[in-house]
Amino acid sequence: MDRIIKIKNKAKILAREKGIKTKTALDLLAQENNFSNWKSYKNSLDVFWYKKSSPFLNHWFAKHVDALSHQEQNGGYILTFKGQYFVTEKEYIEHLGLNPDDPIWNIIHYDVSHSNALKKLTRVFKTKS
Repeated sequence: MDRIIKIKNKAKILAREKGIKTKTALDLLAQENNFSNWKSYKNSLDVFWYKKSSPFLNHWFAKHVDALSHQEQNGGYILTFKGQYFVTEKEYIEHLGLNPDDPIWNIIHYDVSHSNALKKLTRVFKTKS
């Protein structure tokens, strides 16, 4: 999670320095790391929420809209892994060593895939460590 945020921050600095859009800077950083675009690079880094196998039954989706629909009907937390989405329960969040009842989850609508969710989560969990 921290690595993605650091790369996004680096891209913002690069964009300002070169007078280009942040999206273009993200693609440049991806190419420097042998990826064709930012999405591919980001997906390769997106392993924070699913580092190892677990005994939990998670519901996996290729599209965010499908994960969101499942969450709306059943509740849960939307997490990501290499460009995919999965919906899980509070026990899995505890398994990750996080507090599933922390108010930050409500603020990000129990969905880490929002653009600023990672930054907000990192800020909150670092201050509690």
